Amino acid sequence: MTTANLARIELASSPPCEQFRSRFPTRPQPEGIAAIPRAAAPAAARSDRSSIVAFITAAALVGFATNLSMHLLNLRMQHLGLSELAIGVSVAIQALGIVVAAPFTKHVIARCGVRQTLIIGALICAATLTAFGFIHELFIWDGMRFIFAAGLALLFTSSESLVISRAGATNRGRLVGWYATALASGTTAGPLLIALIGVQGLTPLLWSALIFGAATMPMIAFLKPGEQLAPVVRKSTFATLRFAPLVFLSAFVFGALDNGGMAMLSVYSVLTGYDYASAVSIAVFATIGGIVLQIPLGIMASRGEPRMILLFSGLGLMNLLTLLPNVMAVKPAAFAVSFFFGGLLEGLYTVSLICLTKYYRGIGISSANGCFVAMCGLGELLGPLETGTSMNYFGPGGFVVGLTTTLAIYCILLVVGTKSTVPTAKLAKAT
Repeated sequence: MTTANLARIELASSPPCEQFRSRFPTRPQPEGIAAIPRAAAPAAARSDRSSIVAFITAAALVGFATNLSMHLLNLRMQHLGLSELAIGVSVAIQALGIVVAAPFTKHVIARCGVRQTLIIGALICAATLTAFGFIHELFIWDGMRFIFAAGLALLFTSSESLVISRAGATNRGRLVGWYATALASGTTAGPLLIALIGVQGLTPLLWSALIFGAATMPMIAFLKPGEQLAPVVRKSTFATLRFAPLVFLSAFVFGALDNGGMAMLSVYSVLTGYDYASAVSIAVFATIGGIVLQIPLGIMASRGEPRMILLFSGLGLMNLLTLLPNVMAVKPAAFAVSFFFGGLLEGLYTVSLICLTKYYRGIGISSANGCFVAMCGLGELLGPLETGTSMNYFGPGGFVVGLTTTLAIYCILLVVGTKSTVPTAKLAKAT
């Protein structure tokens, strides 16, 4: 996954796990009114499934538009003759915008409601993308990318939170797994549209803006009247860190390895002797792994202890990275290693989301999810710096050295750190 996934960015106000508090306003039944017949239950279940499908589809469209716009803006900057350094700084500014804006999403939701927050986020993204077609000054571009990132943070955090707020004890693993699969698929497919719409002129930007607008429609259509996603927590968003710090550590490590590992995998392949076509194939296999393995990992994390799945993924990634230099000479083996590398890396994101749905309902999913997205963005911002510095000092082998060092520290903290589970009583006291 690329820098677009900076935006990978807990909304419901119900108690933890299975003890849900209603997310919708309820009124006392007048005397003489019969209870709702049981026959209505299947219809309600079908409606809930339809809303889940709609929210997942919309979130995938957000990922599609995000990665499309990222590559589109970078290519337009290159066409304008800007240096790679200038483009990199511009991407970093967009990442910084995600880090800054995501934690404030809960305040916008509390003040405006989730429906208006989605609309505001989509309007900011669409308006700034359209404005890029009329402005060519680098300084203004960087400022606009920061604003664009703010809209992206609102839209992505709200849409993702709508999905995970539907996760319960019976469907948590499957739902989050399907969401991660759809998001990875949408993110991967985004840049492919550039081949059809091109880079120059206003039309590609308008297409991107239109897709952001279209992404909000399924969510708005399936939001139930009176549905509230306002956070419970009244403290700082980052106060949520103390409840399950390893969840947010996992988000940071995912961001660092995603942008410093997946995004640099093709570069590493070229440095070890691959031609450009083969290097791209390595990255494609990693992306396919990120799509295929999320449902199995999600189900495993839902049925077992999520922290053990995170540890399994971290140790697996370390072993795969250590193995990678030894198999690069054998393409089928290199493709297999990259496949599982992408799958386990994406699994850090999937399993961490499952932890959010399981442990953070009592303090507000929007608060936790905003912090989660910010930690992903921080990792996306710092990850390439670590990998690039390591490769600068150690050559191609620095790719493995930098990433395995990060993973080793992460696994040690998983073993000796605070458990990622949070007692229900503690959550109740927090609210």
